[in-house]
Amino acid sequence: MRKQLTALLLTLVLGIALLPAGAFADGEPYVIPVNVNGEQKSVRAYDESYEGNLYLSLTDLAAALSSTEKRFRFERIVSSTDGEYFVITTGQMPVLASGAGNPSTVTAPLALNLYRNRIVFDERDRKYYTYNPQNGDLFMSLIDIQLMLDMTFDKNGNSLQAKPNQHFYPDAKMLRDEGFFDNISSVFLADANTGEVYFLWNGYSTLPVASISKLLSYYVLREAIDAGEIRYSDQVRISERAETISKSPDGIVPMEAGNYVPLRELLDAMLIASSNEAAVALAEHLCGSEEAFVERMNVKARELELYSAEMYNCNGLPSYSGGNVPFKRQNRMSAGDLFILTQAILREYPEITEITSAQYGHLPTLNDYWTANSNPLVFNMEGITGLKTGSTNRAGYCLVATMPLQAGDGIHQMVLVLLGAETAAIRGQTAEILMRYAKTLFQ
Repeated sequence: MRKQLTALLLTLVLGIALLPAGAFADGEPYVIPVNVNGEQKSVRAYDESYEGNLYLSLTDLAAALSSTEKRFRFERIVSSTDGEYFVITTGQMPVLASGAGNPSTVTAPLALNLYRNRIVFDERDRKYYTYNPQNGDLFMSLIDIQLMLDMTFDKNGNSLQAKPNQHFYPDAKMLRDEGFFDNISSVFLADANTGEVYFLWNGYSTLPVASISKLLSYYVLREAIDAGEIRYSDQVRISERAETISKSPDGIVPMEAGNYVPLRELLDAMLIASSNEAAVALAEHLCGSEEAFVERMNVKARELELYSAEMYNCNGLPSYSGGNVPFKRQNRMSAGDLFILTQAILREYPEITEITSAQYGHLPTLNDYWTANSNPLVFNMEGITGLKTGSTNRAGYCLVATMPLQAGDGIHQMVLVLLGAETAAIRGQTAEILMRYAKTLFQ
């Protein structure tokens, strides 16, 4: 009986763990007044998990903003080929659904689940986490709405003031003073050309960096290509270890041992999809083993004066020390050293951005596999050219983002290193806010 009870409890725990984020979110949707050009509108709202973490109905918001220059049409599309997705077209009058514009009449409870639903905004794919109540509507974070529409909302008690004419450019230093960055472990935002630092938050602490490690792997591989040790056209044999990783929970791209894949294709898989198995296959191809490749990574880190860097593997996954008291180890580096590494990559191998700026990647040899870029800023912000994301339980959600900006003396590369965000949504929002802040200061 005890074994049956234990099995039942384990099943319940596993079932809860596999539910989508937000399946047990607190509270119920409510109506919030929104002042638009002196008129009070009503919009359904939702506090995700905690009071004040505001999500708004896009159907109701479209109706509320219909008389402003920020009007937009919001539509749900169901396609036999692309499935369900949502289209937002600015400058067009909304198609008002039943209850839109008067949401106080909508009393039915909504089953809300948080997903990264596909949104096409003015013919460009966006990556935002939204609540889909499965009635043709979406609830989007107030932060993401302001970023997407490039307009400001002021929160006044239990109401909102819409400011369609005011661009959304929050001041990072004011946000820091208000505690905004308490959900982030480290930030380093600077001009790669001049070294001028625009924003710093705990930038020199050594922290786990997860898959950001693959940037150092890329540097070592590109250096080997330039030296003639390996070539883009090489056919890389997939090892049993690479296959094992691909079939594990940490696997990204399916791979079969004994197959051969072009080296260039594996680079795409490593940088766009953040493929852990691709990193291992490339490391073994260059050095014969991952261990020898990691030793080379650490030597290169010292040559580049990345003194905080300590690599245990080529992809940033957690690893164990072995021995009779095994313990978990994770690749680590400071945000400041990651900035130096990014400077070196952009200076010596700028063509990396031809890979990392792509929204989607195609891996024809690997069963015609298609993958979306793991970097949300490539979708959500014009001009972003890369560079890499990463996440583990210990590292949190990490990002290195790059954006070229035109100046009188040429192109300057703005670089953002963000480590240890609490969630993927916070990572994306914070990164876009910081890049907007840097762009404003630079210009």
